[in-house]
Parts: sequence; structure tokens; C-alpha cells
Amino acid sequence: MAGFENHLGFTISGSKLQLVEIIYKEKQFILDKVDEAYFNEPVNMETDKETKIDSLLQSAFNEILIKKPLKSQFASFALPFELFHIMQIPYDNTLLHQDLIEEFKWEFSVLYPFVSTKDLVIQYIEVEKNNLIGQNTIIVIAIQRKYLQMIHNFCMANNLKLKFVDNIHTASERALAASYPSASRGLTLSIFIANKFLSLIYSLEGRPVYFKVLPLNDAGEIPVLLLNETTLHESYNDEEGTPVEYYPKINRSAIDNAFISGEDISEAMIQTLSNTLGIDLTYFNPFEKIKPDSELYTNKFYLEKNNSFSPAAGIAYRLA
Repeated sequence: MAGFENHLGFTISGSKLQLVEIIYKEKQFILDKVDEAYFNEPVNMETDKETKIDSLLQSAFNEILIKKPLKSQFASFALPFELFHIMQIPYDNTLLHQDLIEEFKWEFSVLYPFVSTKDLVIQYIEVEKNNLIGQNTIIVIAIQRKYLQMIHNFCMANNLKLKFVDNIHTASERALAASYPSASRGLTLSIFIANKFLSLIYSLEGRPVYFKVLPLNDAGEIPVLLLNETTLHESYNDEEGTPVEYYPKINRSAIDNAFISGEDISEAMIQTLSNTLGIDLTYFNPFEKIKPDSELYTNKFYLEKNNSFSPAAGIAYRLA
């Protein structure tokens, strides 16, 4: 396929490194590698020294690399929620790109006064007024430049060329879209559960219209939070009591498709959440539509833990 290069997708969490490799040969995409390696000790990318993070990343990568050589030079990364700042706000769609960026930096400075906004790298998704949200809004995702530099340095040390960096849920969404055509029809709820975070994305006809990341103290909070985020709110006020029109008007009965992915999700958890919400949650396989290398038919990650690789798969599927 013209324009496609063999591509590595990585996911970095606090405990391990996951890798998915997609290659193109004989006029088709092939899933060539699915693997993971645990760090020798937990990683906190926010507080640990860069030398420690580099060492643990490299050791885990070497453990994967020694099993089977890679065929790709290009690499992309899905990073954990705690490294990102995310907001959804109303916006003026007549503003130019640079004016929007300056507005976002000001908003982030209010929401996160401890963050240096001049060091933020910002992406955004424009959301037109729809039947869920009564005005134009914009989803803004930001990360400090130092984390991108850290990933770039890792790639340079391993003769890899960095292409994309994304957060784990939006990366996972690409795998969902590639694997399940039903996700692009009607109103779709996508849930991602990671260490200390619960994330929800609502999409209309395949386009995201609402993105929210909620902190978790423990898994016991998940049912209550999901019930609240899938309940129709007649009105929603901010801290000053002003009505907020961009809170989504969601009713569970209107959800056409619901998917779940993340870390350490059991069938029992999915069944409990499905019963609680009255929605059939699909624990999706990100490799559903791609041909695997024959060796993967004996690979436990491909066979038994495929859902946990959805961010690495999604970022590997990304073309632009």
C-alpha cells in the first residue's frame, strides 16, 4: 500500500511495555508481533528521574526484542492518562488556529495553575453542535513537551523514527474503528479502564462528541461513575451556578453500541457492569480484522489478552 511503512505501536503503563507490529507484505496488512514485558520495578513518568525511566524502558524493550527481530523503523506510542491534560469547552469556530491555541493555554492555566502552559503540546478535536450537546465545543488534549522528548530519545537510542504520540483511550479508539464497523453507526459509548482512571468517549456516526477522564480511588467506584455518566441530566450548573449547555444529554436507552477495553478487565467485571447499566458491553478484540502471522496462533497475548493491546494496536494502525 503506497504511503504505508511497517509500524510499531507501543503502550507504556506504570508496570509494563506493550508492543504491536504491523507490516505490509504481499499486498495486505499483517499483524506480525504482539508482546509485552514488565518493568523491573514500577514506573512513574511524572516523578521518576529520566535516567531511571530510560533504563526500565530499555530493559523491557530488550526483553521483547531478543525473542524476535523487528521489521519496522517507525514507532508510535500510547501514553497513560496521568501525563495528559484534557478538557472540553465551548469555542468560537471563527478563531484562527493560533488564537485557539492561546485560548486553550489560558484555560489550562486556570484549570491547572501548577502547569507551565508554554511547555504544552496541544491537539484538539472540533465538535459541532449536535443533539447531545447544544453548542459548538472542542476537545483539547495537551501534554508537556518533556514527555515527547523522552520518547524521542528512546527512539533515537534504538534507531527508530517517532511518528505519533497519543493517550491510551484515543489510541484504542482507532483499533475499535478498524475492527468493528458498528462503532461508526449511531451513538457509541467507549469505556476505557486504566490504573486509577476511568475514561468515556461518546461518538456520533463515528465522530467523537464527548470525552471525559475520571480519577479512580478503587474499582468499586466504577459502577456509580458509569451510571452517572450515562444518565440524562436535565440541567447542569458550574460551581458558580451557571447552566452549562455542553454537558451531554445522554440517556442509556439511546446508546446503540457500547465497548470496553483497558487493563486487567475480567469477564466477571464486564458482566457486572453490563447488568448495572442495562447495556451489553462488548469486550472488543483489536485484531479482529487483521490477518495474523502464523506464529501468533500460539501466542497467549494474541489469544487471551488481545483487548489489553488495543492502545498499542490503535496507534500502530494510525496512518496520519
